[in-house]
Amino acid sequence: MNLKFDDFEKPGLYLIFSDQSKLPLTKENIELTAKTYWNDSAKIPPEIRKATEFQRCHFCPLKRTEDICDAIRPTIPFLGIVDQYVSFDKVTAVFREDRKDILHISSTTMQQALKYVSLLSLLHYCRKGRTYWRYFWGINPLTSGQEIASRLYLNLTFLHKGNGEEINRVISKFKEEMKITSKNQVARINLICKNDAFSNSFVNTQIITQILSMDPDKALEAAFKNFEETYWNSDPKPTPT
Repeated sequence: MNLKFDDFEKPGLYLIFSDQSKLPLTKENIELTAKTYWNDSAKIPPEIRKATEFQRCHFCPLKRTEDICDAIRPTIPFLGIVDQYVSFDKVTAVFREDRKDILHISSTTMQQALKYVSLLSLLHYCRKGRTYWRYFWGINPLTSGQEIASRLYLNLTFLHKGNGEEINRVISKFKEEMKITSKNQVARINLICKNDAFSNSFVNTQIITQILSMDPDKALEAAFKNFEETYWNSDPKPTPT
């Protein structure tokens, strides 16, 4: 595949399908598309807007308002394209970080690639989830769940100055709220999706938060050991002549 750096000008995720068509899931494109879609009442029928699954979580700051959950906004406008694929369909994902001239490229599955959108949904659009954005600073959404959980724990440790009791308290609350939010997102998406790519991306994101409760110190030690065995102690590659 011939990829040109200039084709990925904006930060965010780009999905390249087997027919070489490209879906730019950049923050800018998501916001513009979501706003246009959200303001068109014909796009979301009244019966969907009023469905129990589309209402806000019980801990949402806007629980008593009539509008539907904000976290669904970045997913609905792209369902027409994404819903053509199932979880394990192959896709090339290109991720460009904010303010960095670096591209992360991965040949992966739809459910893994869409973790970017599910994280954006839960940490940028969700009224409660956005209070946790600092914990996800510096995380590449194309990496494995174990790597994301390890970086989450490092961020938590730094932000709470290594206070074990406080870290465990935050993890417990964070895990429970992300579990409920992710579960509700899956219920909303299942109401309008034919295939499972989007719903499984939220399941994977929720699993990441559960990893934090499984002895994070041990998980982090295993992550460092895996990196050391894979990269640090590997035989050096021969120098080209």
